Amino acid sequence: MLNQFFRVTCCALSLLFLSGCGDLFGSSDSSSSGSKTVTPEPTYYGNPTNYNNPVVVTVPAKFLYRKLDFTPSGVNNGLSSVSSGPDALPIPFAEFHVYDGNGTRVQQGETNTNGFAVFEIPKTVGTYTLKVYSRALNHYLKVSVLEDIYANTPYSVSKSFTITTSDIGIGTKNLTSSPVYAQAHESTSPKIEGAAFNIYYQILLANEYIRRNIGKNGDVAGVAINDPNKWWVASKVIVYWKAGFNPYTYFNGTAPLSFYTPGEKKLYILGGSNGDVKSSDTDHFDDSVILHEYAHFLEDVYSNAGSPGGSHDGDSVIDARLAWSEGWANYFQGTVLTGVDAYENGAGENRIPTTKRFHYYVDTYGYKGGGSYGIGIAFNLAAIGTDIGEPDSVGTDSIANTGTFREVSISRTLYKSSRTTASAYGVGKFGGGVTFANFWKSFAGEDTSGATSNNPIRNSLRKTSIFPVANIGLFNWLLAENGASGTEWNDILSEEHQSTNTQDYAQLLSSGNCSYTFSRGIAEQYYGSSSISKSHQQINNDFFLYFHNGANATLNMNYTGPLNLDLILYYKDYVYFEDTYWAAGQSSSYIARQSRSRTGGSESISLNGLPAGFYILNIKIDAYERTNSSLNYSNTYRLYKNGTQLCGIEQ
Repeated sequence: MLNQFFRVTCCALSLLFLSGCGDLFGSSDSSSSGSKTVTPEPTYYGNPTNYNNPVVVTVPAKFLYRKLDFTPSGVNNGLSSVSSGPDALPIPFAEFHVYDGNGTRVQQGETNTNGFAVFEIPKTVGTYTLKVYSRALNHYLKVSVLEDIYANTPYSVSKSFTITTSDIGIGTKNLTSSPVYAQAHESTSPKIEGAAFNIYYQILLANEYIRRNIGKNGDVAGVAINDPNKWWVASKVIVYWKAGFNPYTYFNGTAPLSFYTPGEKKLYILGGSNGDVKSSDTDHFDDSVILHEYAHFLEDVYSNAGSPGGSHDGDSVIDARLAWSEGWANYFQGTVLTGVDAYENGAGENRIPTTKRFHYYVDTYGYKGGGSYGIGIAFNLAAIGTDIGEPDSVGTDSIANTGTFREVSISRTLYKSSRTTASAYGVGKFGGGVTFANFWKSFAGEDTSGATSNNPIRNSLRKTSIFPVANIGLFNWLLAENGASGTEWNDILSEEHQSTNTQDYAQLLSSGNCSYTFSRGIAEQYYGSSSISKSHQQINNDFFLYFHNGANATLNMNYTGPLNLDLILYYKDYVYFEDTYWAAGQSSSYIARQSRSRTGGSESISLNGLPAGFYILNIKIDAYERTNSSLNYSNTYRLYKNGTQLCGIEQ
């Protein structure tokens, strides 16, 4: 029996393209990891102590990073040498402590918008040490970047300074010309603390982007930042990262992976393998990967994380829920980094410095001057989706190329839709003009009128009895409900073969008089390095959303045509069960009922004894060990419940 013990949503570098994983077999309970002791994360101290007649000290905190040297032509691509001091970025809103010569903490606080630690200490001559930590727990950001799952220790960078009698007389100590730096080169600091702060910084950019674009960023004078209706900050996320370390090994895996664990609010970012940070795949300076994984956190906490996980190489038809989840995450990193590039600094404490980015998803390995290096993954979010050669190209075949099941097609659709109508991505092709505010309203149920994630409006992907299954068709329908329209947006949907409803996945079954047709079937295929032949989930399958009220009932399917059809009822949060496993005599705990007779003409399943709730009804062409020529036929089928015909309602 196939059981799902542990699910992650991840992104890994592949020589071919994207690859990912899900349904990992192992335990996610780190407290049971051998004999190692798990220590809770240290208490957060961010509220400063007030002193009478103090010395006020100012110290800038910055982190070094590796710049992305990327051009679409592929020339000299890779992570370049470490940025020099002047190019370092500030560390805003981070926790800091100040210790005296005896190691006693005499002050604590948080850096300001520009990354300055400004604090008071008593007028006592001596040597003090400032420590800035890779975590924040405030109105701007809630994140902890920790070394490992056992010690749960945040990274820190420190600087010692001396208070003299002269400083006491003046009452200030200004160290603005002598910042504390988090290093980004392993020869300078083996822990590469700059990488931890880069992860921290990218998550800050994401929070800043969301609150700015949904109108909850305190731009109105007098707005209190502790008002959730007028100021937005994501709930806390924990990030585990260590230089030279593959976090997948926590779960007995070997592939180099960055991933997110749904339900745990934990990100795991790839730091290398076997101590190597020079030539192996690392993600700590791959901003696309960091933000991609953070987007999965946002999906889990604020929307509907219905993805079953699983392999995704960016160029194959996959589960529609997985395609949506990965497509959303690819889009989100791109819109944040593009928004950062376009964002002009202004007045106000919520403004942070920016650096130039690109409208690409880019994942690198190694770095210049370190060892072998290059771009492992790069695709253009603003590409024309029908161009042959583009990843996940939808081509021109309207039968074979529905974008609902294609990850990168979804990424392109979202990205191009969210660009302004003055933004051209091809000859006569322009952005859809849909605002991120409408994206977020449809995604999370939050808007500028005061709705929050704890009180979602009806039109959102959040888990409700009305919309239990997330997919791109449902999201587009919600966008239209929330005001998306226009020629440009519709042109993008047409180009990418996307629908504005659930016609391609998870129509809600209700009574009605209709029939459905399979135009043809496709023989099961081997994707990538998989040894398992897989059904084409787009062409060989129809998926309906069905609500069972708990009463005894029978579902029937009658069909005509030479193709043999199966009738399978999955529990809502299912993992698709391939015929390869069925033929091997295995079973799946995700299947509630099924009928797989090969006599042809009809299939029937009993619902007696099943609990009330939503299910997914799968009508599937039996394509196992068949050839394409043997499946090049048309079938028509009808569905019934206790003799009453059923039809799908396209939300």
